[in-house]
Amino acid sequence: FEKYFDKNNIDQTIPTKDRCLLAYEILSRTTYSRRLEDPAIFSCNDNDRNIGIDRLIAQGIFEACYPLHEDYGFLDEKKTNRQLLWEYWARPKNWAIYQPIFIIRQYFGEKLAFYFAWLGFYTTWLVLPSIVGLFVFLYGAITLVWDRPTYAKIKTAADHFFDELFIFLNRKKIILINEICDPNRMGNLTMCPLCDQMMCQSWKLSESCFYSKISYIVDNPFTVFFSVFMAVWTVLFIEFWKREQSKLQFEWDVIDFEKKNEILRPEFELKVNTKRKNPITGEEEPYVPFLKRFTRYLFSFSMVVLMICLVVALVIGVIAYRVSLIMVFPRETDQTWISLMTSVSAACINLFLIIILSRFYSWLAVKLTDFEYHKTDSKYENSLTIKMYLFQFVNFYASIFYIAFFKGRFRESKIIEMCNQSGCLSELCIQLAIIMIGKQILNNIQEIIYPLAQNYWTRKISGYSKKNEKDKNRWIEDYDLMAWTNLTLFDEYLEMVIQYGFITLFVVAFPLAPLFAFLNNILEIRIDAFKVLTQLKRPLPKKAQDIGIWLPILNTISKLAVITNSLIIAFTSEFIPKIVYRFIEFIENEEVVNLEGYVNYTLSKNQIMIDGKMTICYYRDFREPYDSPDKFEFTKTYYYVLVARLAFLVLFEHVVFLIVTVMHWIPDVPKLVQDQIERENLITQKALWEIKPEAKSQSFYNLNRYNLNIPRLSESGQELPLSQTIDERKNQVDDSKEELNDDRK
Repeated sequence: FEKYFDKNNIDQTIPTKDRCLLAYEILSRTTYSRRLEDPAIFSCNDNDRNIGIDRLIAQGIFEACYPLHEDYGFLDEKKTNRQLLWEYWARPKNWAIYQPIFIIRQYFGEKLAFYFAWLGFYTTWLVLPSIVGLFVFLYGAITLVWDRPTYAKIKTAADHFFDELFIFLNRKKIILINEICDPNRMGNLTMCPLCDQMMCQSWKLSESCFYSKISYIVDNPFTVFFSVFMAVWTVLFIEFWKREQSKLQFEWDVIDFEKKNEILRPEFELKVNTKRKNPITGEEEPYVPFLKRFTRYLFSFSMVVLMICLVVALVIGVIAYRVSLIMVFPRETDQTWISLMTSVSAACINLFLIIILSRFYSWLAVKLTDFEYHKTDSKYENSLTIKMYLFQFVNFYASIFYIAFFKGRFRESKIIEMCNQSGCLSELCIQLAIIMIGKQILNNIQEIIYPLAQNYWTRKISGYSKKNEKDKNRWIEDYDLMAWTNLTLFDEYLEMVIQYGFITLFVVAFPLAPLFAFLNNILEIRIDAFKVLTQLKRPLPKKAQDIGIWLPILNTISKLAVITNSLIIAFTSEFIPKIVYRFIEFIENEEVVNLEGYVNYTLSKNQIMIDGKMTICYYRDFREPYDSPDKFEFTKTYYYVLVARLAFLVLFEHVVFLIVTVMHWIPDVPKLVQDQIERENLITQKALWEIKPEAKSQSFYNLNRYNLNIPRLSESGQELPLSQTIDERKNQVDDSKEELNDDRK
């Protein structure tokens, strides 16, 4: 290739990132003797060899191998890429400007550039759901005074919201009669214990006032609209990212990179001894038999299932902690305080266990993926990603799924933990807020403090001081920085995809989730930029054609979010029971009614022993009273509500998925990019047509040398016999080899 390069301007001929990648590929495939004391260490046979610089580092022969950072300042009267990135990207003051993606790509390579491009695109798209979610939350907080279950009939106000708003704006006197929150009225009702009677005590309805208010704030009339909006938003986000990604693929010339240009992993070539002929290239290459590969995959799958079961066991342990904590408090303690302390402390413990298990499973997932013998880097990373995300999905979301869909659902099965009168939505909101916001805060603190502390300690050990800073070579300065590992970028993707699950799967329970995600991501971009530019060794500038398997994962989460949000609205929130109550009252009274009396409508009677006396208590369910012939059986109202919930579930999902189907008609590739791709294909085809006939014939012969049994025709049009072997035509090939290569160029 020497004649194609300008030796006087090598930086323009081969960019620095490509030279770094080329040097690493050579180092990663250099073989050496297993006997390290052998003088001819780099001359060994196939049966006594190791391969690659990474193994030499692992064995302590070398200490490190990394590309060098550029210096800050100027080079040939131009600012270096590192200086440009520091001025226009890594500084916190740049939070409101777009990222210089093309400079990031020149300096760090396509793989890291795709991550920052996706993160910036995702953050920008969070603006609209943040505004809508904030509106839904503020609407619930402002209209809380008109919530009938919390406050009963407004005597001088109309039933509809706009009439109430008109009255509020005209400052007319509004008289409120409390239901739940008034201890002198319905709030004085004795409620049945929320768990086993031997462990939990009875309580007053007014003690659930705080949770009832939280439930209404997140479960107001605009909640359903917000859920539909987020379902549509997720689809549009995925579709428009595909369009943005296709632009970058074309501009960076990485379309179909993994199919055409991806090479084998050096570890795969070293570990695999069996070989077979590639049916496409005809060359010998390492190959893992199906049975051997299947057994290894089966073992990895079993370990993943075992770890998921461990997470589920820990969730059960947290449930047991909640119940035992209730027993610790004295019986006279306020039930609101008990519930709040139980929810908050259990959520904090759950967050701590999540972080600890994440560290352990990261190590285990890498070992399992290494054990599977993956052929290319993309297959290796996809397998690692699936393992990690499956575990983290259960790790982060298990407790939330339990509260949303299982807690207090099966009274007959003696499950001891029940929801209070306000339902489980308020507790779901608290759990989600603590895990999501707590995780973001801890991650940001870790990403800022940990690299700074470790680099400071490394410099201190190595005798670094500002006096000898100018005397240090670049490779010595970079050696003191934290190492870039295979999991560094993976952890960043995982953090954002877990966050994406929080703002989509359970957004109904916490409308402020998109806003907190948006604020976090603005900070996250600059923290990551500062970290990779100043605190980490320069990563290997690897190529990539997209964000990998993360896009199918995001697409799966988006579809699952439609189901989870519809289930939360139908079975966890009070949306459907309130509609049924209004409908039944309208049928019976032939007039539109408000929600006065709704609390009593949702309560059932029981009789328990309190202080040696049989006392009537109430619990939240639609069941026959204790003195009925069909005591504790479901009432007709229960089946009315159940049918309404199922009908809403089917209707909601069909409507949303219909909208989603229409959104999928948006083309993944913009027309301008598609036209450019087709133009390049046409130019390539014309170049093939212009190849000399003898060169075409010789190219066709090269296919036959791989035993593909494609017939070759003579100049007269007759098929030549297949008995003519490569050796018989070897001289002809050698004569035309140089001319053929020139034609191909």
